[in-house]
Amino acid sequence: MQQLWLLPIEWDDPVPKNIRVNWEKYHNELPKITAHRVSRYAFLPCSTMQLHTFADASELAYGACTYARCQDEQGNVKIELLAAKSRVAPLKRLIIARLELCAAVLAAHLHDRVKRALDIDVSASIFWSDSAIVLQWLQSSPNTWQTFVGNRVSEVQHFTRGYQWKHVAGIENPADLVSRGMSVDEFLASTLWKEGPHWLLLPDREWTSSNPPSVAEEILEVRHIVATVQSVSSVNALFLRWSSYTRLLHVTGYCLRFLLNAHAKARTQPPPNAEPVAKSLSVEILTKAKLTLIRLAQQDAFSPEIKELERGKPISKRSHVRQMSPFLDQEKVMRVGGRLKLAQLPYQMKHPALLPSFHPLSRLIAMNYHEKMLHAGGRLLLSAMREEFWPLHGRRLARSTVRKCFRCARLNPVPAHQHIGQLPVHRIIPSRPFSIVGVDYAGPLYLKPIHKRAASAKAYICLFVCFATKAVHIELVSDLSTQAFLCALRRFIARRGRPARIHSDNGKNFEGAKNELPELFAMLQNSEVNEQIASTCADEGITRHLVPPKAPHFGGLWEAAVKVAKKHLHRQLGPSRLSFEDVSTVFTQIEALMNSRPLLPMLDDPDELAALTPAHFLIGTSMLALPDPDHRNIPVNRLDHYQKLQLHVQKF
Repeated sequence: MQQLWLLPIEWDDPVPKNIRVNWEKYHNELPKITAHRVSRYAFLPCSTMQLHTFADASELAYGACTYARCQDEQGNVKIELLAAKSRVAPLKRLIIARLELCAAVLAAHLHDRVKRALDIDVSASIFWSDSAIVLQWLQSSPNTWQTFVGNRVSEVQHFTRGYQWKHVAGIENPADLVSRGMSVDEFLASTLWKEGPHWLLLPDREWTSSNPPSVAEEILEVRHIVATVQSVSSVNALFLRWSSYTRLLHVTGYCLRFLLNAHAKARTQPPPNAEPVAKSLSVEILTKAKLTLIRLAQQDAFSPEIKELERGKPISKRSHVRQMSPFLDQEKVMRVGGRLKLAQLPYQMKHPALLPSFHPLSRLIAMNYHEKMLHAGGRLLLSAMREEFWPLHGRRLARSTVRKCFRCARLNPVPAHQHIGQLPVHRIIPSRPFSIVGVDYAGPLYLKPIHKRAASAKAYICLFVCFATKAVHIELVSDLSTQAFLCALRRFIARRGRPARIHSDNGKNFEGAKNELPELFAMLQNSEVNEQIASTCADEGITRHLVPPKAPHFGGLWEAAVKVAKKHLHRQLGPSRLSFEDVSTVFTQIEALMNSRPLLPMLDDPDELAALTPAHFLIGTSMLALPDPDHRNIPVNRLDHYQKLQLHVQKF
């Protein structure tokens, strides 16, 4: 039947000749089976019974047979076949050892069914197999072998727990007749099949149980456990103990000061009238503490590179810091080499200290800069960090820091996406800073009352933004009167120059906010106020332009500036209230931060100069940049062109 299934023939097609010949031979021999007789009673009265189960396999089939061995009180022994089971080998070719194991599983199931069907006390159950590999498999835990073998070994051990497995020679194994098959004549004449091996009639000490030969380990299908070893760079426990960079720096500073004082006292005792040690740390101690932390962080991540630099050897080509041209300074700190050695910049800006990417120290420093800069965005944060440090994968670190900040995440909901419009012509034509500006109001802000019983005063933000450079100018006004706005405009003109055009919102754009900002709505709706403002602007030679009604998206430039200013303000102050002077100071700092935002995408190349910001168009450098060296005492003929320009600025 199995051979027929393999042939590509239909149900009504004749079978091939070889299969037809074999079937006819088998069919013709079947009538002879009527001569076979089976005893109705297989046991002896008043006897003890043993069950012997044999298993064997071949390439064609595998099977098992169970015999009952009964011995009475007079010593008479009778052996009868109780049951047998056979199965053809699967179509998927298996090695003989695996087929022998399948025969062992069949033998275990056959014995279990026969024993439960008899319901007679059995003194012993013994299993026989001629496969040394199977016997060795059954002697070990299933976890030792591969999946196929382990599953079947587990099943055999479950059904034959407490019984013995022994080795028998192949010619004396009656299950060999099951696996190989025999003709009817051989079946009728076979005593091995009817009564089992002849030595089962002898006492158990005379049974011919041989020791199986040893099997090589590569044949046993041992399960090989593969372990993957991953080297993880250890991080100094000092960085995992504190979650604040300032506190970590101060703790390190106190430890360094203690060591310095201990070494000094070991050499010379201080005089009795010496001044007590100050509680606060000096700048020198904090600088040493900062360098110590940087060295420890670099030892965690760049230990092979540091060893190669100390030996004077080039860094390996596989190192991801090779392109930075790193070197060790006098303090054994690895710094970026680059090509700015001759630039007139501070040393830490030309050669910032390398920080490993996403190291605990790098995260703490980034979070410290983020909070110190009033929760600045990723580009401003990275620009400020690179003036002293150079973290690897700095963009990802800056974005991750801003994204993980609780205040920033809470105050930065996902906005609705609008279609991008065309830029106005005044934003494309080059012009001097604040030549064409947009103005907008924001607020109100509630100030700190004069005394406890007084009501909180209001203040408003008047923000001017340059169309050409995106520079901002923030004025704090006390109310929404016409005189307050004109005073703010005069202060702006006195400090930034007279603009040619002023763009602002139309009064109808605030109809949706008239319930929350009634003062601002009333001011912009008043025709007398608009005429007075227009008259003042005309006297100053300024053209005032109002955006179309109910079109606030025309003022996206100043709306974005207002959003950034309010973002820094809310993240820095929160619900606290300050006085008018304190709020004015905070807005001045916010103005400096907004004017220090990079205008162009930042690159990872350390040879690039500082990022271009709106402040470069106002004062020639970033608001957060370190001051230039003093050139006033140096002869002019020793200065280059840039230094001469800086000399003029310093003299002014």
